[in-house]
Amino acid sequence: MPQRPKVEAYGEHYLLILRMLRLAPEIEEEQVSLFFGASYVITVQERADGDVFEGVRERIRKSRGRLRVAGADHLTYALLDAVVDGYFPVLESLGERLEQLEDECVLERGALVLPKIQVLRRDLLTVRRAIWPMREAVVALGREESALITPETRLFLRDCYDHALEALEIVETDRETASSVMEIHLATQNQRLNEVMKVLTVIATIFIPLTFIASIYGMNFEHMPELRWRHGYAATLGLMGAVAAGLIYYFKRRGWW
Repeated sequence: MPQRPKVEAYGEHYLLILRMLRLAPEIEEEQVSLFFGASYVITVQERADGDVFEGVRERIRKSRGRLRVAGADHLTYALLDAVVDGYFPVLESLGERLEQLEDECVLERGALVLPKIQVLRRDLLTVRRAIWPMREAVVALGREESALITPETRLFLRDCYDHALEALEIVETDRETASSVMEIHLATQNQRLNEVMKVLTVIATIFIPLTFIASIYGMNFEHMPELRWRHGYAATLGLMGAVAAGLIYYFKRRGWW
């Protein structure tokens, strides 16, 4: 059952619950349980089809750095740091999607943008739910008064905390930007709707006097001199054209069209 990232102490042993994120190609979330004591570190994962720990394994295999000689607390820090560093490729991908949506907002694809923004905001919320408690877990582990955690490892944990805080700040910035993009999208849609309504209103206004003229000469009275006039049809069309042209000119001068 998925749990919130946390740190729990059981005597001289610790349990860490972590949330690992990765792109495959969409965001996938996986819970990692990490147990460590004086001389061991055990990780339990939900899947075996890839994770963010390959860099740590490579350093151990090639005896690079201090992982082969340092204690279990340092290995625990390295695994924590790998999980936190794994957030940044996800955030970079979300940032690129956000920039693309900003560009699409000003194009003629308004109907397609809104669902994408909603999906992006949901993904950002997923990332935030993973990073926020992860930051708290790193702080809690660094503050544990245990001989299992050396002063040097505590310094490394502070660095890991800084990375988690940086990732969280990126998430918050992206969420604010996504909200701004949503507002821009809605404002753009309203502006386009207003432009359409303005054009339709102008057209309807032009046709009001034309309809009035046509309705007059559409009446079935017997004694209407213009009905028998030889040039009555052309004169009526000319009058309608003049009225329409005059209204269009007036609207142009006032900047209404």
